[in-house]
Order: sequence, then C-alpha cells, then structure tokens
Amino acid sequence: MNIVFALIPEKGHINPYIGPAQALAARGHRVTIVAPGDIAPQIEAAGLTFAHDLIPPTPGERPTHGAALVELVQNSARLAAWIEQLLLADIPPQVETLRACLRRLAADIVVIDPLYYPAAIAAHCEDLPWASVSNSLNPVLPPSLDSALLQTTRRLAPRRQENFARYGAAPAFRGADVLSPHLTIAFTTEALCGPVPGVELVGPSFPLARRGDEVPLQPFPERKPIVYASFGSQIYHWPEIFANLRRLPVHLVISVGDLIDQIEPSENCQVYRYAPQRAILERASAFITHGGANSFMESIAAGVPMLLSPMCNDQFHQAYFLERTGIGLVTDLRTIGEAELIASVNALLADGQYRAAMKPLAASYSKNGAIRAAELIEKQRA
Repeated sequence: MNIVFALIPEKGHINPYIGPAQALAARGHRVTIVAPGDIAPQIEAAGLTFAHDLIPPTPGERPTHGAALVELVQNSARLAAWIEQLLLADIPPQVETLRACLRRLAADIVVIDPLYYPAAIAAHCEDLPWASVSNSLNPVLPPSLDSALLQTTRRLAPRRQENFARYGAAPAFRGADVLSPHLTIAFTTEALCGPVPGVELVGPSFPLARRGDEVPLQPFPERKPIVYASFGSQIYHWPEIFANLRRLPVHLVISVGDLIDQIEPSENCQVYRYAPQRAILERASAFITHGGANSFMESIAAGVPMLLSPMCNDQFHQAYFLERTGIGLVTDLRTIGEAELIASVNALLADGQYRAAMKPLAASYSKNGAIRAAELIEKQRA
C-alpha cells in the first residue's frame, strides 16, 4: 500500500511519527512523508522518503522558535492569534495542494497530524481512509479540563466548522485535534488517562532505527545524580531560568538551543544545543521540563520524575496529568525562589512518593506503541 504521512514541520510534530512510519515501511508498504516545510534531512536520515509537494515557494513569517516565540507566548492575545493562524490560515489552497499530492502518490491511506486540518479535509475529499495520530494528549483530555488553549479553540470552533463544512465534512474534535471517523490514536496508556472510547491508546512512540536528528552523547561523571533540563526545540529561550538552574547543587545537563553561544559548560554543567534526550533520560534522576508532549512521554517511559513548568498551550494539559498521577511537581520556573527550587529537585531525587508513583506508569509505557500504531493504520485498508 501507499501510505502518506502529512505533518506540521516542527520537531514536536515530526518525531513521534518516525517510529510508525518506519514500522509500516518495514512491513513492506511505500511510506511517504509530506509537510509544508523542508524536513527532508531528518526524514531521509531516518531511512524514509520525503516529498516536497507541499513546501510553499516562500517561507512563512510566523515565529516558530527562540526568543521571538518566547516573547509571543507571554502575550495572550498574540498567542491566540498565532494559534488561529496555525490552525485556520490558507486552508483552501493547502487542501488543493494536498489533494494533488495524494493523487500523485496514489495514496491508499493518509496519516495526519490532527492539527493539520487541510490534510483531513483533503483525505475526505479524495475518499481515502485517514488516521488521526496525535502528537499530544488532546484526544484523551477529560471534559472538565480547561486551559487558555482550549478557550482559544472553542472561540475558533465556528470558523473551524465552516471550513470543514465547505467540503461536506463534519468530524468530531477534542481540544484542537480533529478526530478521524476511521482511526484516532494517542501515544499514551490507560494508566495515565483511563479508557477513552473511540481512541486507541497504544503507548509511547519511539523510532525503530535512527530518528534522523541524533547528536553524540557526552560522557557523564561517575556516581553523581544527573538532573536534566530542557524546554524543547521551540520554546527554549529562557536564559534567566538556565542561570538559576545552574545554582542547583547537582550535576546538570541542559539543552539550550541557540543560547549555546551564551552559556558556558562547567565541571557540573553539560550544555547541548540539541540534546540526545532519550539517552540522557536513561541516566537522569530528575527532569526539569516545560512539559511538551514528547518530553512528557519520554520522561514517563524512562521512569524519571519531573519538575514541570508549563509555559503555554498543551503544556498545561501535561501538567494536569502529572499532578493527577503524582509523578512530579508543577511550578513556574520564571518566579520560583532558589530555596523552593532546591527543595523541589531534592524531593524528586529522593526515593519517595514521586518515584513510587512513576513506577507503574513507566511499566505501562515499556512497549513501543509505534508498532501497534502501524498495525492499526495498516488495517484501515484491509
């Protein structure tokens, strides 16, 4: 079969799909990745095929990382407009480009990032089965949960409905995610969220081979607890937070993006531009994080308690599940005092309640859900 993955071209919207795509390719299917941005280097390094059909002739001006994005997310009105642009801008031209792409590739099944609405519409218009495979926890959110992102999504719901209705489609949504009438997958387990009707909970998603963006792992000191701190590949630009974290009496490993030229490593602090996160988490005793969905998933799989400081969007949803399951602490690293920070990290390092709560959840994340996701996707054309 010809299986097309249609993704948003950002790390958090790419990495969880590498494993299912590799699993499907290993099962003999022709797998092609498309995105409205050039992610060919990573895709090809992961042994997969990237098609350039969707890349616009000129790059967009929407901030996607670094200082500009950090400044934006701290302004609620600008953040809401940014989300609106991501979800609803230029849907008709993108739909037509995607439809042509799906016909050229003779697609049998489409796998979509559920924030990429034009892909769902294009698959519907081409009468193709499509799987909504979420890179977040949106499909498993309880009705009682609220957040700024969910409030923005509710405000946009009438326009979103109009865009889909224009093509004769009326899918269901949960949070910002479009749910598929064929197959919706979330990379989590019942141990985290309980059963969710209509959503396949397959466990965490990891690559079967290279992910395509690996960097070398620096050697760790012997017999020292490792505390790892990262705020992801987009919202990493927090120099004041990193300066505060360096005062912790631990061996610190930090991923700092383009702050790499401003932050010097030291005997007790290893610094990466982009870190081999899963390999570090295998040795870490605590993880200080913004709570991005992939970081949250990888930390649970490694059994590492978290100090989670949500900054925007679905990071607050991960904070909700962390507090509900007791696998760490939620704070605001922009305002926390030094004594509270040290006490919080020490609590996570101790062999106490957070580590005990993490054990059964980590056990439920022990199998690679990418393989189960591939099996479910494959069945859509059976």
